[in-house]
Amino acid sequence: MNNTFKDGIPRETRKAGFLQSFDRQKLDSRDPGDFASKLLSFVRQNKVAADALVAGNIQMLGMEGLREQFGNRWDSVKEKVHLLVETTIKQHISTDDVYCLINDESFIVLFGKASKEQANKTAHAIGRDVNTKLSGAGAPSDAISVKPVVIEIPRDDQGALNSPKSLENTVEEAQRQAEAAELKPVEKAKDVLRLRFWPVANVRKRLVSCYHAELHVPEGTDLGFDPNEPSATGAVEAALDRMTLQHSGAALVDAASRKMRALLIVPVHFETLAARNFRNAYLEMCKLLPRIAEQRLLLLVRGLPDDVPQGRLHSLFGYVAPFVAGFVGEFSFGFSRADKLGGVKLLAFAVDGSRIEQPTINDINAMKGLMASNKKMKVRRYFHGASSVETATAARRTHFDYVQGAGVAPSMPIAGKVFTI
Repeated sequence: MNNTFKDGIPRETRKAGFLQSFDRQKLDSRDPGDFASKLLSFVRQNKVAADALVAGNIQMLGMEGLREQFGNRWDSVKEKVHLLVETTIKQHISTDDVYCLINDESFIVLFGKASKEQANKTAHAIGRDVNTKLSGAGAPSDAISVKPVVIEIPRDDQGALNSPKSLENTVEEAQRQAEAAELKPVEKAKDVLRLRFWPVANVRKRLVSCYHAELHVPEGTDLGFDPNEPSATGAVEAALDRMTLQHSGAALVDAASRKMRALLIVPVHFETLAARNFRNAYLEMCKLLPRIAEQRLLLLVRGLPDDVPQGRLHSLFGYVAPFVAGFVGEFSFGFSRADKLGGVKLLAFAVDGSRIEQPTINDINAMKGLMASNKKMKVRRYFHGASSVETATAARRTHFDYVQGAGVAPSMPIAGKVFTI
């Protein structure tokens, strides 16, 4: 028996949820009185929430990516999606926790006695389960996003807990404040950040005809986050992506004035394109790019999920495609479906080799496996971040078309010159 409806939403969502809508763990936004009573009771009973609702103990499950995927069909399927998310939440949370649908695109879960780490782990488990269940409806693997929310409510001001709308406003304001706090060190340091340009070797032709752009952070500059870990809100990465794009536009103009005609590969995080607010800000920066970017600027989209649907890429790339020459998609070494991603201006797929200092047999086998799994796809293969000659050599020997990193050549202050090696 088929377990989905025609629109792809799992049937289990209609079997569950009716009685759950009256459960004490659900804060019903349709009944303001009941909502306020249950939420205030939750705060009184749970020490963590009573002291302060803090980052990690409130998690937001966002559905904006799913809404974009369904487009005009969203209004007809959203209730089924909400019920599916609600059912999945119930399967994971404890009796100390409560949840609420605060608008068409967002659930929040308030964890009463869990630690921040436990709350974060549970929220991501909910997101993974919902994404898996929705995959049959053609939803992207990141349809449900998961983020911690920072909210601090003074004991003498319970106004944020009196109604669904006040809680929604409080959550939105908390997100803005969290993003602003993360961005302060970046804004302070922006005047000392400069682009560096790394020559990219075309292995077969022994030619450098493109450069990889990266922001250089001077020694001693504190950006307020660990560059090896994602920021809590994604705002830092989005801001750095916009800064990189802005400097890249100026570099293209400068290179053209010197009659240098190499391509420029510019990184952007997947989340910057996937999250609507970050994407809109990025698009405004795209509109300021010189016209030459349409022929000579490639976007390296970092952190793409290996199972991202072609439709999702087509949708996201479509926003910025008019401003650039094409895209390079960065995946993991386990990526094996390049042949499924045609028609999205994906000119190459890439892997980040920066964590490989001295390649082992396992590393080399992973490189070979990546090549073998994607040999049918007629696009280029790009290995970036080769920190040593040994790593760059291993990439060359496993037939990557392009290799970049300190193991190939040092960075340069300007870009654009084409030369043989």
